[in-house]
Amino acid sequence: MSTLPRTSPALRISAITIRLHSRRSLRSITFSINEIQRDDNWVQLGQDSLTATFTPPLNISTPDHLKLELNARLLRIGPKAIAEMDQVLDIHVGELLHNHADQPGQRELKETYGKVEVIILLWNKAATISQSNTITGTIAGTSSDYEESANLVPTTEDVLYVCPRFRILLIGKTGVGKSSLINETFGVRDALVSDFAPGQADIETEIFSEKNPQFVLHDSRGFEPGEEGSFQTVRDFIQTRDKMLALKDKLHAIWVCMAIPVSGGRLLEIGLELFHLKNEGALGDVPMIAVFTKFDELVVREDRRHDADLSEEELSELAEKAFERECLEPFRTKVGHQIPYNAVSTQEGYESTLTDLIRVTFENVQHHFGPEASIVTAIAQKASSIVKIEGCIAVGRLRYWKGLASSINFPGKTLETCLDVVHMDIVNVWELDDPRKNLKSREFKALVTQLVSDNIHRKPPTDPKKSIGAGLALLGTIAGVVSALSGPAAPIVIPVVGGLVLAKWVYDVYEASRNNLEHLIAYIIHLTLIMQNIFWIAKGERPTSKKLISLASVAYLRSSVKEEVHAEISDYVRRSKFAPGARDTTLQKIEDIIHRCAIPPDEMFKLVGEIPPFDAENQDDSWQTE
Repeated sequence: MSTLPRTSPALRISAITIRLHSRRSLRSITFSINEIQRDDNWVQLGQDSLTATFTPPLNISTPDHLKLELNARLLRIGPKAIAEMDQVLDIHVGELLHNHADQPGQRELKETYGKVEVIILLWNKAATISQSNTITGTIAGTSSDYEESANLVPTTEDVLYVCPRFRILLIGKTGVGKSSLINETFGVRDALVSDFAPGQADIETEIFSEKNPQFVLHDSRGFEPGEEGSFQTVRDFIQTRDKMLALKDKLHAIWVCMAIPVSGGRLLEIGLELFHLKNEGALGDVPMIAVFTKFDELVVREDRRHDADLSEEELSELAEKAFERECLEPFRTKVGHQIPYNAVSTQEGYESTLTDLIRVTFENVQHHFGPEASIVTAIAQKASSIVKIEGCIAVGRLRYWKGLASSINFPGKTLETCLDVVHMDIVNVWELDDPRKNLKSREFKALVTQLVSDNIHRKPPTDPKKSIGAGLALLGTIAGVVSALSGPAAPIVIPVVGGLVLAKWVYDVYEASRNNLEHLIAYIIHLTLIMQNIFWIAKGERPTSKKLISLASVAYLRSSVKEEVHAEISDYVRRSKFAPGARDTTLQKIEDIIHRCAIPPDEMFKLVGEIPPFDAENQDDSWQTE
């Protein structure tokens, strides 16, 4: 189903940067729209600049009036070392619309008010969404993406407008395993670093992948120890990217890759000067992570050094101690403790080292750049289900999961409309290979609504917290179901009577009630945990299919976790207060339940290798129900 264009005379502001062209230091900005003060996070770009990013972008129209109150200080030589200065800027939106409403797409609009420069990133909503470089798609069952309400736009769409790709710089000598590292963590085997001979791809080259449109790589090829010109090129590139105003143009992470020396050799042959510059603040906000590659070779070395027949756990423990003694301690001696690090291997059996690296990267991107860049990091990476879950939570926290008990986003909308946008956001974050759009189909959404109905109409267990948090219990159920049903001809029958049709309650109009709250919470949690199952079963580059989705769903349906989630939700909703001014803790409750039900990656990796081969396309013509 095609995406319909959405038109409006309004503009959307995705970011504002204020820069002073004087000997003043810009300290703070108060931003108001139509005399209503906003609480935005203004980030310091330099002594003379502050910037704010808006997610979702601000909708503005002709009558609107923007006011920026600037507080700065003037550095002087003399008795008064510092002088305060306040200035108010008034911006009339009508003038902006008059000059720019007929220009679709994003622009950098600059206006000067005396010695103050205002830089506004604009997006004209009249531009067709399909023309933008964002995730688009349709939840089957509606005549357009969001037929009933054009303002229920997925948060992921707005995030990807502001920052369409996770941008990473890879630094390291040839042979340290950079290509395999990127391939395994971001699934970009069609964008190999090794495809470029030395000198063919300089650091400015953007390396894209058709398999992962939310990823862009820069590789510092030719960066070798002792080459001053190469070092300056890398340093200048990092600093230039750091000064760029748009989040999409900045570097979001730097991985400095060094092979663990297992038979002598120097550890810090590259990167030492860069680490020092990073510690001094000369490279800006971009997270720089030290990645020690080929940890598996250290394990092999320890195995050879010990005559005893050691278990994998014992060997791993010995290798970790050797890594700390031979790599980490010298590293910290030379560069300090500020630089995050990870020891990794791309060999089979070491997948958890890659999930740890992705987690550290996600957390540092989130800390330095906020939710937008970290969400794109979660979407782009293909290694960690935990980071996918954190990405879903970050998206929900921005808009639609907040205040579900009395949401300002949903009044007057049917629950189906509310679920459409929630469903789209969750599926978009997982970004699985879904060639037939099964994950966005009406049938899959109907399956989740039926699951919600089935639980709500049952009497919950007496102890709602008896065994909640059983990610391992869910893991065990997956193992059993996969073993029993993953044969080439085995049909996967979903235990839903009457076929996959939407539950009746989805046609109700949203209102602040316990019944609606319970439905919405249950839908979010059940869908997220089913997506977790699909992610793991699809590991090994299986595309999704009706059979694979059914397998993951049945595994969840048969687990004790489903009933425990229901009990936890019911108990929470029963205790919730709907009085005006009552604190809404729904978002925190959703996060708590999902975190307790997350499957430990190290345990799941053990199972993934045991999943027998099965024909994922065998049942892709129809959904099998009771």
